[in-house]
Amino acid sequence: MTFFPNAQRFDINNASFIAGNQYNFHPIHGEHVAQDFRLEALHQNAAAGAAYNAEQRFPPPNCYPGTRIQVLEILRNWVKNSTKIVPIYWLYGAAGVGKSAIAQTISEEFANSRLAASFFFSRSDPARNHLQHFFITIALQLAAAHVVGPVLGRSIELAIHHNPNIIHTNLEQQFQELIVKPCSQLTAEQWKDLPQLIVVDGLDECIDISSQERLLSIVREAELGSMVPFKFLICSRPEPRIRNAFNHQDLRTMVARCDLGDAFESGKDIAKYLRNEFNRIRRDHGRTMVHVPEDWPGEAIVQLLVQKACGQFVYATTVLKYIGDYQSLPTEQLEIILNIAVPEDYNSPYPDLDQLDVVFRIYPHFFSREHMNPSSNLRGDSCIHSYPFK
Repeated sequence: MTFFPNAQRFDINNASFIAGNQYNFHPIHGEHVAQDFRLEALHQNAAAGAAYNAEQRFPPPNCYPGTRIQVLEILRNWVKNSTKIVPIYWLYGAAGVGKSAIAQTISEEFANSRLAASFFFSRSDPARNHLQHFFITIALQLAAAHVVGPVLGRSIELAIHHNPNIIHTNLEQQFQELIVKPCSQLTAEQWKDLPQLIVVDGLDECIDISSQERLLSIVREAELGSMVPFKFLICSRPEPRIRNAFNHQDLRTMVARCDLGDAFESGKDIAKYLRNEFNRIRRDHGRTMVHVPEDWPGEAIVQLLVQKACGQFVYATTVLKYIGDYQSLPTEQLEIILNIAVPEDYNSPYPDLDQLDVVFRIYPHFFSREHMNPSSNLRGDSCIHSYPFK
């Protein structure tokens, strides 16, 4: 068989040809590699919606301006600290308290400086509710990043070239071949000015519970052996097996912990959010609320809603989304919310939040599509992607 008949005076160096419709060029000595080819295998197997700026997650949950000031400042200082005395930060709390909003805010703030990669798990997304695509996705982000990509992308591409089956091997080997070995090609001095933050949100949303511990085990071994230069911000609910993994004796000295609860005065942040958003709703419904008092609904109602929220930002965002619907009268919508009765013998840590499920079933068009999943409920973080808190 003859290739390129009648062609004259041309050279091909370091090329490999595969029978069929595929042809690949593998420059070996630093020549330019087309990005589409270099990352093709990763693109095909990565979780497209996992990154902080993925279209699939738009609009992402985010911290309301002027809230979460204290915890954000703590995390900023940790990210900016050039030492790796504490390479892992575990931000934990109940569903709906704002973990993902904080993870999103930190990711956005450091996107152009210290963020190396991010992965936002989601129980309702089959591509993001397990670990199968985790390291592939992280490797893709590292290889494609505008700062890290030029120094790591070539090594990652070569790892795939030398072992095309790496995409289908176990997670531990993927981690070693796609991340550890490429990172080891650089010195500590080179890494000093490169992005080192990896944000992992919603670890508890892996439906295979054992995989939650498995990921933490891989991270633990990597940090113990100083195999990677990265810092990990990991956000999750304090599920028993995740808590046990973080309590491992080898992790205790390298993990900073933050319980996103009352210590950060969530009630004050929720009250501020409610006041500002009630003012916005009143402005947006100006014609229908022209005779409503300017201080509507009043501080007493704001504090009542704060109490009902029990520190859960998801309660406030769900209530405001319902009240602010453009096809309804906000004063009437608020009355419906206030008149939802919680039975005295109702046994739940978040009774008022649970009762919003009743409103959802009656008025499903006010909520995002993920609420349509009968296996979801308002307490689940995965139900509120389009709200400013998670």
